[in-house]
Amino acid sequence: MCSASLIRRGVVVTAAHCVANFGQQQYYSGWQFVPGYRNGIAPFGVWSVRSAIVLTSYLDGTDPCAVAGIVCQDDVALLLLNPSPTGAYPGTATGWYGYGWDNVGFTATGLTQMTQIGYPVCLDNGFLMERNDSVGFQSVSSANNTIIGSLMCGGSSGGPWLINFGLRPILTATTDGTAPNPNIVVGVASWGFDDTSIKQQGASPFTSGNIVLLVNAVCTAVPAACSYGRSRPRALGSASLHRGYGWFPRRCLQEDRRSPTKQRGL
Repeated sequence: MCSASLIRRGVVVTAAHCVANFGQQQYYSGWQFVPGYRNGIAPFGVWSVRSAIVLTSYLDGTDPCAVAGIVCQDDVALLLLNPSPTGAYPGTATGWYGYGWDNVGFTATGLTQMTQIGYPVCLDNGFLMERNDSVGFQSVSSANNTIIGSLMCGGSSGGPWLINFGLRPILTATTDGTAPNPNIVVGVASWGFDDTSIKQQGASPFTSGNIVLLVNAVCTAVPAACSYGRSRPRALGSASLHRGYGWFPRRCLQEDRRSPTKQRGL
């Protein structure tokens, strides 16, 4: 089970391990996207997926990883949604997040303030959208992944990690920082520890070599899924993905439990 969020009208970002088997040239299937899911209620409907896309290096297993198939440089995927019979996408009603790459929002020493959103199964049984705020730091020894403090667990994989979450304030007698744009996704939850006393999670960073390539490919193929239409971006696009109410197949979690390493996928 995984989490995800909209970054275009009909384009969802999540973790690559939620949609594909690392190094096996294999995609999973049967995804559904349920924006704003809450305890059995799907306020914006259930959306089917037309296709998924990850980097070739993830599919063939050549992606740089600190722990093979788990702590990797490019654990990032996009889902292209099918429109409704009238041609609408969920983002027209919900809005969507922006996204940033190549260390946007980070200090020169690799630090940032991060907001994490997801549906971890260890909190409220995964039925509620959970929020976590933490300082994040970049770890060179962990394939340049960003690491934060977090109580979340399996089910939160693919959920957005954002900078400047929330409404942008009106400034008085002060100025913006260097990366002031609100609600910018800069990574998605990827892995945690088997030892539940270690309250940390990691995420592959968004770069020009992963998120930019993936978005360009999807938006070139289906421009309508990426157009603004009649709605401008808003910050209501998080969702769960699975079975009837939206997350991803349990196969991801089953593979995680077989991992012998101290870090595990979520």
